[in-house]
Amino acid sequence: MLKAVESPVMDVLPWPQGHGFAGTSAWWDYVMTKEEKHRLDNLMGLALLDTDVCERLIYKRDESLLAAFGLSAETRTWLRKLEATSLVDLAQAIVSVR
Repeated sequence: MLKAVESPVMDVLPWPQGHGFAGTSAWWDYVMTKEEKHRLDNLMGLALLDTDVCERLIYKRDESLLAAFGLSAETRTWLRKLEATSLVDLAQAIVSVR
């Protein structure tokens, strides 16, 4: 006897007349939030490896650096407002809101 393989299928794209998967906005909010965290992790990782990036992130609050990582305007504003004097302080502030 063959064993049936079943895979869950989810429609996350809205249909033309608004029919389809209910809750798409909640799903895409989750996906975007997850991607934002991944981008922030990449920025922090690079700051650990490159002192210039670390300086631009911690001391200069360089908007072009934050934008280069594709962070949302809300995240960029939040990062610039954090009172961190070191990469450790910044990492602790980021982890505290996660």
